Amino acid sequence: MNILVTGRGKSGSWVIRGEQLGAAIGAEVVPNALDIGPYDVAVMVKRPRMDLVDRARRAHVPLVWDVVDPWPQPEGNNWDRATCLSWLRSQLEAIKPAGIVAATHAMALDCEAIVAACRLKSSVLYLPHHARPGLERNPIREQVKTIGYEGGPQYLGRWRAALESECRARGWQWLENPASLAQLDIVVALRDVDGYAPRAWKSGVKLANAMGAGTPFVGSPEAGYMEMAVGVERFVESQGDLKRALDALTPVKERERVAGWFQTVAPKLEVVARKYSAWLETVRA
Repeated sequence: MNILVTGRGKSGSWVIRGEQLGAAIGAEVVPNALDIGPYDVAVMVKRPRMDLVDRARRAHVPLVWDVVDPWPQPEGNNWDRATCLSWLRSQLEAIKPAGIVAATHAMALDCEAIVAACRLKSSVLYLPHHARPGLERNPIREQVKTIGYEGGPQYLGRWRAALESECRARGWQWLENPASLAQLDIVVALRDVDGYAPRAWKSGVKLANAMGAGTPFVGSPEAGYMEMAVGVERFVESQGDLKRALDALTPVKERERVAGWFQTVAPKLEVVARKYSAWLETVRA
């Protein structure tokens, strides 16, 4: 099967769902592609381009939309559920994709409901993010010395002050965007937003990467994380929760237990790619 994967080619999600996953399924990965005709299936990653949609229709090439997180940000991160669903419905009605790829099960259910309500002929796939290839394994040190965060620092909001305060009280270092997750004794994935989209639709990639590195994890109770969780993660909603989570992960034996579980269940690129390839065959058919 001749697959095209395209998108704007700029975001972190493009690296994951475009470059890494596209290569793993044997697709031709072309940012801002113009030529659709030679392909059996075309996949758009993240923000849709209507000119690409039109060309795919004219060429009779099935078009798949890998939704990821294309809503307007930061303002869309505070939308309520009704506003989010209205926005998503408008997008799906305009694109009418043959297939829809959702990064969370919650998003997949929302897409399926819209597909049914609008009588669209779209197949929906729940495909969580894989762990980043080539992650260094965490050595799990005897003492906690450094905790940190990987991602856009603007999303931490009020959590940054709480985390820095906890680190000062414990004599720990706070580190943002380390060169390797293995540098951190605990990785934090907190987000200071209240809207429906980040709670239900944001991917669980930070947990996937923590699993791949075997680094103990403290995060917000978002669908992307909760759906992937295996029971050794800590989810927090208040500063008190944060203190208790860090206390629980301070003993080396607990961090070793978490790392052991994570390295067993980490979502591997090749496994996600096999599932994706099999589904794309059904979309082409």
